[in-house]
Parts: sequence; structure tokens; C-alpha cells
Amino acid sequence: MADAGANGLRIFLLNYWYEPGMTSLAEIQETYYTQARWAQSLHVEGADVTVFQRFGRQERSVQHGVHYVLVKDHWSPRLRRWQIPLSLHHAVRNECRQSGTAGLTVVHCNGLHFSVQLRALRAVLPERVPIAVQDHAERPSSGLRRSLQRHCLRGADGFFFSARELASPWVISKLINDRQQVYELMEGSTDFRRRDRATARAETGLVGDPVVLWVGRLVSLKDPLTVLDGFEQVLRQAPKASLHMVYTDDALLTQVRNRVASSTLLCRSVRLWGSVPHAALESFFNSADYFVLGSHHEGSGYSLVEALACGVVPVVTDIPSFRVLTNGGTIGACWTPGDSSALAAAFLRVLCQPVRTLSDRAVHFFEQRLNFQAIARQAVHAYRELAERRAIERQG
Repeated sequence: MADAGANGLRIFLLNYWYEPGMTSLAEIQETYYTQARWAQSLHVEGADVTVFQRFGRQERSVQHGVHYVLVKDHWSPRLRRWQIPLSLHHAVRNECRQSGTAGLTVVHCNGLHFSVQLRALRAVLPERVPIAVQDHAERPSSGLRRSLQRHCLRGADGFFFSARELASPWVISKLINDRQQVYELMEGSTDFRRRDRATARAETGLVGDPVVLWVGRLVSLKDPLTVLDGFEQVLRQAPKASLHMVYTDDALLTQVRNRVASSTLLCRSVRLWGSVPHAALESFFNSADYFVLGSHHEGSGYSLVEALACGVVPVVTDIPSFRVLTNGGTIGACWTPGDSSALAAAFLRVLCQPVRTLSDRAVHFFEQRLNFQAIARQAVHAYRELAERRAIERQG
């Protein structure tokens, strides 16, 4: 085990879940790319970082300055909420003990639904070590499960939510109490960057004046039908505009196709691309002027983050995580979920402003607040605060 980082901070990132069929650390890093980059960025910020991952075999390695500890147990890859991975917990505990009392150590757990595991982990960790839990769009349990969840989550010292407002259901339900800290911190970022629009459009073939991009599942949560209704209204004022829809889950594909076919305006202006390899998405974003989504709820918004990184101006729903990602709606525009007229009005307002100015604003905000290093700096501050608060509480 390495010594504490330059800033005296050790971070142990703990992952309870992996996909069946995975056979290597490289597959883990590729599938959970944002988590791997999170760890690397913390290392760049001067922390000593170790990732503990449940897996089908034992392995230790160091990559990009990050320590990886793969721990085998008898549970299936997709750990159930009541299953306790003792081998993983003991590995974390032993590493904490070896680190001694010099510097500050924090354990970061991914997922609020692993509350039973969290409580079991708290029981074996040294008292000085705080636990931070990252929200990944989970919802509070109900009934008797909520009481158990409330008891188990007492083992955490702090929680990370992409938007502070997303913590409200957990606070109102008293699943998070006044002693525990809530931090507003994005769960991930992207390495996409803005490139020349003309070059990107030559690669993708996207055309329109302007080019509008949708990247999201065709499901009711994302509300593509309201977006199509609103875009039809936009086309009456901007007839050369085009909407390009990239998606994986196609639960509403039939309804979307029928809606497009029902309108002469939409028929000539909407293209359904289906699934696109993730690496190719950077060119799609860089081919677009505007980005649109109709989400009613999001834990964060990875596609919106990718759009901002590429300077695509967002016209997205007014929900907590999107408000944070658009700096309170000052970058692009936000509109009321489910209201196609609100979408059209927001879009037409944005169209009156110079697109390059808005694009520059999006990229600047991303670089200042949302890229991996910016998130890592915020995380290091939160980790240190949690460790120092726990030390003070123990002294008291």
C-alpha cells in the first residue's frame, strides 16, 4: 500500500457491483469508465487512491497511479441488497489498519441502496474513518424497508448528490439526518471536447440550420413525444431546423415513428439514428448547435454533460440536476417538463441569441465546474471536511 498522498488524504473507493461475464480489470475500467476517471483525477489532485472492487478473482495492480484491489467472494456479480461481502469489507478494514493514523482516510461507497452493506462495513472500520456515499439516481425505500434503510444509513457521514435538491426525499423521510453532510457533486464527467463543427458534420452527415440533437432513451421518463410536439412548433418559426435523435432503449419507438409520420413538418426535419457507438457520439455532439431532452427526472445527466463539453447549447427540462448543469438555467434554457409550448418558447428565445456566445459559455462552465479535475477538486474538499469533522466528533 502506498503512503498518503501529497495532501495527506487516502481515498478508498468501494464498488459492490459488477456485470456478469466480466473477466478482467480492463473490462471493469471500460464499462465503469467514469469511476475509473474519477479515481485517476483524485490521484492527480494529490490523494492516494485505492479502488476496492468485488470480482470473480483476486488481483492487485496499480494503473495511472491508482491502486486496484479485486476481491473474490461467493456472491453473484449483481449483489443483492441483503448480501454482505465480508471478504471485501475485511480487505478495506485491513488496508485502513495498515494505513495507521497518519493523514486522513475516507471510504467512498457507490450507491445508496447498499445500505445493509454500509452498516456492516461501518461495524468493521476503524472509528476514525468516515464513509461517504454517492447517489446514483436511487429512490428511498418504502414501508418496513424504509425503517431498515434509515437505520443502516446512519453508518454514513456524508452523501454526494448531483443536485442538492435530489437529497430532499431522503432528508424529508429522515433517511439522512442533521448530523450527516450533503454535498452537491456530479457523479461523473466526460473526456469529450469541442471540435470544429464543419469537420464533425463531414463525418456524421448531420445537416440543418440549426442542427438539434437528442441523445437519450426513448422512454416515458425522457418524454420524446413532448419534445416532438414542441419541435414541431419551433419548425413553424425555423423551418430549416433539423432534429437528430440518437437512442438505445426504444420502448417508445413505435409511438415516436407514428408521431413523426403524422406531421409533414416533422417528416422532413427529424431523423431517427438509433444506437451509435459511444466513441462516435463526440462527433455527433460536435455536429450540433443545440441539445434537447424532455426528462422528468434524472440523477445527473451524462448526455447533457457531454453536450456542454462540446459547446452544444442546451434546451432541457427544468429539473434539479439540469438546473445545476445549466448554472441555474443561464446556459441555454430550461422549460417545464411535459409542456411542449414551454419547450417551443424556450427554444425560440435561445435562437434569438448568438449561438457562438452561448457555446463558449457552455464550454467555460464545463471546464470550470464539470470536468473530471473540477469534480475531483470538489470531492477532495468534501472528503477532507468529512474526515476532519469525524475526528472532532471523536474528540468530543
